[in-house]
Amino acid sequence: MRRCLTASIVGAAFMLIGAVPFSSVESNRIWFAPGPGTVDYLDLFERPDEWAHARQIVDVFKFYQQHTQLPAPSIVGANSFDALARAGAFQALTKWGKKIAIEAGSVKEFYCTPDASGMNASIASTVASLQAVQGAGGTVAYVAMDDPFAAGRAPVCGGPALEPTADRIAIYVRGVHSVFPNVKIGLIDAYPTSSEADFETILNLLAARGVPPAFVHADVDTRGLRAGRDDFTRDMRALRQACVARNIAFGIIIWGYNGDSDVLYAFDADKVVQEIAQAFAGWDDMPDQLIFQSWAVSSTGLLITPSNLPEDHPYTHTNLLWEVYRRLRGQTGPVTGTAIRR
Repeated sequence: MRRCLTASIVGAAFMLIGAVPFSSVESNRIWFAPGPGTVDYLDLFERPDEWAHARQIVDVFKFYQQHTQLPAPSIVGANSFDALARAGAFQALTKWGKKIAIEAGSVKEFYCTPDASGMNASIASTVASLQAVQGAGGTVAYVAMDDPFAAGRAPVCGGPALEPTADRIAIYVRGVHSVFPNVKIGLIDAYPTSSEADFETILNLLAARGVPPAFVHADVDTRGLRAGRDDFTRDMRALRQACVARNIAFGIIIWGYNGDSDVLYAFDADKVVQEIAQAFAGWDDMPDQLIFQSWAVSSTGLLITPSNLPEDHPYTHTNLLWEVYRRLRGQTGPVTGTAIRR
């Protein structure tokens, strides 16, 4: 999956894959969210030829909200909003025909105040991020709420009950839409922290409040799967069906846990890919969206893993994206074993 490909092999494979038309639901199928502090983040926009193939299959590029904030939070390193604007990042994505997403903290413990001030601050922060991107020549198409129900389980937020978080999300969505009515707001939630049944309860709660999410992205941690309760294939297929029934796009985040090296990150990410390949028999059976995203933290506290470029170098994030896409795109039936790696 992660071996270096020659230019001829990559080019031939891309022409073959590109010849197969996508359905309308796949128009935003591949999302890419590099590690926020990666040292070559700006190079994605300044050296686009180094990920020409991976870039062509990416539909949505997702920034962390911290990338839009001033002064720049430490987790983005040198990838501040000013640096991104100077690199022409937002304009480049528009030129390339890529949609822009922001991952934002809608419900967090510090927003769970007894009065309206907390949610007012949450709304204002997201609106400011969208306005910043707009001012730099881009348009945010999607806001992905960062695990609001995980944060909402804290007692200060009224947890572990789910209803208070659903109430706050309703306030948040209406507040953001009052300024940016066209942005689509979706939900990230942690699995198996939230069971499949929890996900369905969450969807019902949000629907009852008139704020169904535009998409649901499962933040999967395979290390947390518990025998006798959790079954990835069963739960992800059931959740996908629950989203289909509600006309909501369903996606799974592909990520690695270890931030100490690109190799270790890719090894972990492959575990998620193996689970996806086992659960969904072929490309047409895959989730609506696959999100290649990193927030891996190194033992020194940095969010710099994995390196992004170049796409033909083993273990980089764009190489991982390209190779996993090719693997899942070419899958025509249930997984029967593990391929020999070179």
